Amino acid sequence: MKKIILVLLIGVFLFVGYHQVFAYEDFEWYEKVGNNKLIGEFTDEDYLQAYEKVQKKFIGWSYYEINHRIKIKFISKTLYDYYNNGKSPIKFEYSSKSQTIDEYSLKATGSIKVQTQKGTKIFGDGLNAQVSATYERTEKLKQDEEINVSTSVEPGTQLLVYMYGEGYVANGVAKKYFFNMERAKGGYEAFVMVSHYQRVEVTPI
Repeated sequence: MKKIILVLLIGVFLFVGYHQVFAYEDFEWYEKVGNNKLIGEFTDEDYLQAYEKVQKKFIGWSYYEINHRIKIKFISKTLYDYYNNGKSPIKFEYSSKSQTIDEYSLKATGSIKVQTQKGTKIFGDGLNAQVSATYERTEKLKQDEEINVSTSVEPGTQLLVYMYGEGYVANGVAKKYFFNMERAKGGYEAFVMVSHYQRVEVTPI
């Protein structure tokens, strides 16, 4: 009995260890622009229809791109949320140190794997060489920026300071063949962040 419990616990730990949160899913808020589906929204029927459009190959990967560019708007972090419920303006000073990251993330389902090579994530087992060069990003730009702001919060207003950004997603399905026989298949998705900056909003409450 103890051995069975130990095996089950190891299985749970392995499952947890393989869980990865994809970039935009880890934001405080995100919104997809348009009706195209992200990979997490694909149904079994979507996969079946897309797999039928993958051209058979003698050896190697063959892929079908479903969406080339889905716009994503997001809030990565709320820095300040301040209410003035009084009857006179309140002087408010704040400072924040944010990190601007040129972020590139990949996600895969099925038998497709994501590998890390020299700090760069790529689709493993040769798929990266097959898909669009849009997905190939070799550097991450990290810049620490300290911001100091002095403002007046008027009566009956809310001051909201947050990190806002935009990016785009491309996704599709792929199959790997060996002598015309299907050996692996799954979905793939790439997210590229194109902007990330501090935004200030003052709204009535």
